[in-house]
Amino acid sequence: MKHLAIVTGGGTGLGRAIAVEIGQRGHPVMVVGRRAQPLQETAALLDDRCETVVADVANPAGREQIVAAVGERRVAFLVHNAAVLTPVGPLARIGLEDWRQAMQINVEAPLFLTQALLPRLVGGRVLHISSGAAHNALAGWGAYCVSKAALYMLYQMLNAEHGDIAAGSVRPGVVDTPMQELIRAQSEDDFPAVERFRQLHREGQLRSPAEVASFIGWVLTETTTEAYRLHEWDINNPDHVAQWRAGHR
Repeated sequence: MKHLAIVTGGGTGLGRAIAVEIGQRGHPVMVVGRRAQPLQETAALLDDRCETVVADVANPAGREQIVAAVGERRVAFLVHNAAVLTPVGPLARIGLEDWRQAMQINVEAPLFLTQALLPRLVGGRVLHISSGAAHNALAGWGAYCVSKAALYMLYQMLNAEHGDIAAGSVRPGVVDTPMQELIRAQSEDDFPAVERFRQLHREGQLRSPAEVASFIGWVLTETTTEAYRLHEWDINNPDHVAQWRAGHR
């Protein structure tokens, strides 16, 4: 029996696709999210290979629920997919509580859930779902860009301090998910680059969650530990894609 995989934000979009991909690779999967119905819909795609945990990863009680559900089982993969885009708008208008909530979900949740599961993760892999926003400042995305930049450093710090686990990071590109719908709904005053994302949608340039999940599944389960840790994997990097395609022959 293969060890457990945990996917946060596993009820919709890319999180659901990642959970299905890992489950199809033979691992029992635990999907975590705040709403029961979407999680149950994900679980239905994997029959008895998937369990659900309704919990908010942004608060300690929610993380304790996840740890309790894991119990004494070993965790092979911990995928930190849950994230929020909001608040969107200029930094000058962002309120303190909205800023803190973004940091709680996008940074604190991955850090402290990993911390709580360290005894179960020995020999396993942690994966951060990153973004180009971690490396490029986009006006109106201050909270998202800053939090993703912090998440990028967090994956590097985990590797620097924990030789008994492997931490990785993946940039999934622009994926056809509910977050993209939210992006396209923003005003130009709040997010000046919104028209670029609307155009990508009109032109059919969004990647499907299944395609991206296939890439992520390969990175997570088939790369060597050295390669997994070495750099942030990027689905828009031709070399990374070539390695992925070669692995599927």
